[in-house]
Amino acid sequence: MSNLLALLQRYYVLLMFLILQVFALVTLFSENNFHRKEFIRHSSDFAGWIYEKRDNFTSYLRLSEINDQLALENAMLRSLLPENYLQLDSTSLQELNVKGQVLFKYTPAKVVNVTVSRKRNYITVNRGMAAGIEPEMGVIANGAIVGIVSSVSKHYSVIMPVLNTKFQGSVKMKNSGEFGILEWLGGDPEYAYVKEMPKHVYIQVGDSVVTTGYSSHFPEGIMVGKVETLEDKPEENFHRVKVKLETDYRKLGWVQLVKNIYKVEQDSIMQQQIQMDGGEE
Repeated sequence: MSNLLALLQRYYVLLMFLILQVFALVTLFSENNFHRKEFIRHSSDFAGWIYEKRDNFTSYLRLSEINDQLALENAMLRSLLPENYLQLDSTSLQELNVKGQVLFKYTPAKVVNVTVSRKRNYITVNRGMAAGIEPEMGVIANGAIVGIVSSVSKHYSVIMPVLNTKFQGSVKMKNSGEFGILEWLGGDPEYAYVKEMPKHVYIQVGDSVVTTGYSSHFPEGIMVGKVETLEDKPEENFHRVKVKLETDYRKLGWVQLVKNIYKVEQDSIMQQQIQMDGGEE
């Protein structure tokens, strides 16, 4: 005990300096929005670097699986070629196809870290601002929805997946076209729920659930999953649709980051309309 007291007495000034320094940094980052954002950005970059080094060490154990995923990604990219799309009887749509205007751009990225056991899970990938990645971009894998980019550093991005209790996305039944809101309630990483689907809508087990295209994050028709069961309650006016997710987050190796070329314009005009509606109230 005497040795401990002697040690504390000897390094008293240094210990007080470190304590005050930590207190000052905590105060700075909690009270100053700019410094907090910079800290998050740099810490994301460093954490991403650590995750990537760890992932490189273990990647050889699953090379076969990664090759399979890359083959599926190549097949999906091939399916995006213009000749694979049906030409519609709309002059404006035909002109868009002829001119080759691009609506969405896809950037592949390797997953370097993923969690599935928390209420708010996140995924880290090795693409960031240097590759043109921005927050709010959609993320897919093997033709199915994964999540939305949450934050970006120079070389890494953090994704909020469907397996996050804060995630909500606009989805619809592929057969009927009726739409609802996708959410994850925690627990099993294989299942999510669709809410706000009226009970008069006929839903069958095995029906496909896809994206609506209403948001600026994803193209229309991206696979979400299939209806597992209906867990309706008599006192509620909406279905409680349990969906088995198409994406297996435990085996996620590669993803594609989806950039909506017209996202800024789309969000801007929507925001203008919201402001106009608010001004009229």
